[in-house]
Amino acid sequence: METEENLIPYHSTDLTGKRVLVLAPHPDDETIGCGGSLALHAKAGDPVKVVFITNGAQGDSSGREGREEYVQMRKNEAMEACASLGVTDLEFWSYEDRALAGARGAILQLMDLIDSFQPQLVYAPSPLEFHPDHRAACVLLCDAIRACDTDFEVAFYELGQPLSPNLLVDITRVLPQKTKAIDLYESQLKERPYKDISMALNRYRSMTLPEGATHAEGFSLWGTEIIRKVGPFSIPFQEAGRLFPAPGEAGPLVSVIVRTKDRPSLLANAVKSIAEQIYANLEIVIVNDGGQDVEDVVTAVAGGVPVTYIAHELSEGRAAAANSGLKAAKGLYLNFLDDDDVFYPDHLETLVTHLQANEGRAAYSSVLSAYFEGPPERPENCVKRVVNHNIDFDPDRILFQNYIPIMSVLFHRDVLSRVDGFSRDLNLFEDWDFWIRVSRHFHFDHIDRVTAEYRFYGAETTEESHRQKYQYVEAQAEIFDRVIPFLTGAIWTKFLDTDLFDELRYDDKRENGHLEPAITELRCITDELDQAYRQNETLREENQQNKALLDEIVLSKGWRWLTRFRRLKVALGFGKSRIS
Repeated sequence: METEENLIPYHSTDLTGKRVLVLAPHPDDETIGCGGSLALHAKAGDPVKVVFITNGAQGDSSGREGREEYVQMRKNEAMEACASLGVTDLEFWSYEDRALAGARGAILQLMDLIDSFQPQLVYAPSPLEFHPDHRAACVLLCDAIRACDTDFEVAFYELGQPLSPNLLVDITRVLPQKTKAIDLYESQLKERPYKDISMALNRYRSMTLPEGATHAEGFSLWGTEIIRKVGPFSIPFQEAGRLFPAPGEAGPLVSVIVRTKDRPSLLANAVKSIAEQIYANLEIVIVNDGGQDVEDVVTAVAGGVPVTYIAHELSEGRAAAANSGLKAAKGLYLNFLDDDDVFYPDHLETLVTHLQANEGRAAYSSVLSAYFEGPPERPENCVKRVVNHNIDFDPDRILFQNYIPIMSVLFHRDVLSRVDGFSRDLNLFEDWDFWIRVSRHFHFDHIDRVTAEYRFYGAETTEESHRQKYQYVEAQAEIFDRVIPFLTGAIWTKFLDTDLFDELRYDDKRENGHLEPAITELRCITDELDQAYRQNETLREENQQNKALLDEIVLSKGWRWLTRFRRLKVALGFGKSRIS
């Protein structure tokens, strides 16, 4: 069992020396949550910008103040409080209080600010907060992080809900500045004793620090790389599950089926990505197709999500494993995830919400392809990331192109009443074959939002070696044989008369672009062989003509007389001269 020094910091960390951006949902959040740290940044000469996202108009429970006057009063308090901390670079965005989650334009405004200000450290409320604007500000930042390329650190601060901090900042020497700044928020101190509450929390946070440290601020510090990968509601915030609805209230049960064989480390990443889902009411069905026992691996990373573990004594193949998973699944909605791929935290939430709102039976999201040269836990090992699975649904196109990755699809159990399971005689493209048959009965809704990652491990040529290993061309031909009954004249006409044929050729060229040099060399060799063959044919024809001419001469009367004359000449001694 972990000891306390591995669970809570026993030393203070200096965060100064960085370009700082602070996101405050309301005036006073910046001071209560990280006011001491801001004073330390200001003393160190760090550039500090504070953004007040909402107008704070709902903070007056008495209702005695006029709306405009109250908003202006809170703005004045914020300017005075920040000035006492040494911070004067402020922005007031004035989105409506308690409505930030639905504010249009906020994410674009934040992305523009991140791009122009280029922060190295951003302070923001944690995802554990109770106030909806606090949580919305956290989600707003994480959405902006996933949409932009700028890298920085994020220090999530605590306001109404304590964190499990991984970093403490000793604010003892700037405590008078923080208390003064809180005192300047007179309107809010009339509502609640925020000063006493804040000081009590800061005093408590100093418990594990050395003697002399009387007050500290606690943060959960993470880099943008991991936030892009797992989002805020993940392992760094293990208590976040308390904020989600109880399983019975969270919507219908979703079963995630994972087929695996002898890849425990990759499987662990896949299962962790399921455990990190925002959507709470789910189960995991693991089908181990004859490989080493991995039940302990699954249990260790499942994060309390119910798991059904199925082990095939001998390997039965991909399709059989899929059918075993479908048979064991209890969910109203079903989703597959291969053991070498991952979900993003909003994957199931996005698809379930859409299907329930639209009463659909199948929906899929867009998928990003990621190529790794080393363990995926290290972001620098990702050598290429491209969104190449984002095509809208077309029931005719799917007959010609496998454009829907298996992990991207969530489908209703009703689908299985019209379509048999996976075809056991297919060693590859068993999912494509399944989607084709489903598409004959149900429409697929496409949500153009990346919620999953299709991973390749090794060099980019891994994809090509995968194609060779599973006899890609032969397997593709088998699928085309099976779709023949669905190919009407109208579908062929559409295929030939639209841009689909050219698009497929373009997609093939894009996917196989790394083979172009070899293909060019092969074409040159083929041309040389063809030229040599033609030259050989010419010589063969000339040889046949010469042989025919020779035969004609030999058979002629003149040739026969000439032959007799030569023999007579030799017999009479008129041949070669001899020495006696």
